[in-house]
Amino acid sequence: MYRKILVGYDDSDQSKDAVALGHQLADATGAELVVAGVFQFDPIWGGYDPHFHEEEADYARKIEAAAKSVGAEAEAFPSSSAARGLHQLAEEIGADLIIVGSARYGRVGQAIAGSVGVALLHGSPCAVGIAPQGFRERSGEDITAIAVGIDGSPEARLALEAACDLATETGAKVKLVAVAEPPVIGAGKGGAEGWHELKEVIEQIMRDRLTEARESVPEGVEVEATLVSGHASEALVNVAERPATLLMVGSRGYGPLRRVLLGSVSTRLVRAAPCPLIVTPRGMHHTNEDATGAKVKVAS
Repeated sequence: MYRKILVGYDDSDQSKDAVALGHQLADATGAELVVAGVFQFDPIWGGYDPHFHEEEADYARKIEAAAKSVGAEAEAFPSSSAARGLHQLAEEIGADLIIVGSARYGRVGQAIAGSVGVALLHGSPCAVGIAPQGFRERSGEDITAIAVGIDGSPEARLALEAACDLATETGAKVKLVAVAEPPVIGAGKGGAEGWHELKEVIEQIMRDRLTEARESVPEGVEVEATLVSGHASEALVNVAERPATLLMVGSRGYGPLRRVLLGSVSTRLVRAAPCPLIVTPRGMHHTNEDATGAKVKVAS
């Protein structure tokens, strides 16, 4: 599970939502929590502009206060942009989850990736979480359900592994959601009859994948499996609208290993998720050898 959680903080209400989510997950998993603010500077200046020293000192105090309020470590990191700084810091400290706030224009309760979140979601070295608007006001609620999108891909299986790990720590139910997307109208030979036959084939494939996923859930984790028809992102949003739910999805199925790269479904979800959203990177887990030579699975 998560060992070190990094929260991006800029003293906005949205970043306070991120701190609340980070604190909740750190408490549940025993992870080390780091609250970090990025001091932006232009490298051509050769460092910080001296005119901003007082503002920087004030910002550092706010970062420290936010970290202290949740028993976290504070970090002030210089970089040319917030996303770049969080990316670099995550690699430097070995974070396996970065949490940021939602966009400022999102409605209360909705997780919409802002500019920093979008940048992180295209190449982050670890999982990325987005706290919905107003989460700090209801962060005392326990996570009771973790919804996971199932499509049979290795990325979805990694998201399911992460969800089961978190469910073990929190006692939450894992809700598996497989979506049978109807074929395009006119697809299939034989007109309407062919379309219905193709639709049934798609539904059976997704039903089999859902069954396989359910059977992989460890004993002791409560699981609920649902097959729905429609568009994947809309179906996941509908499930995630229930209170105290967290949504986990995998990133897209190509690109560098251990990097978060958004696919079409996750792209739509970061614009509409009604609850905390975590996108897991491709190749999040790999096998290493410990000091005795035994094979062990570790988070990357």
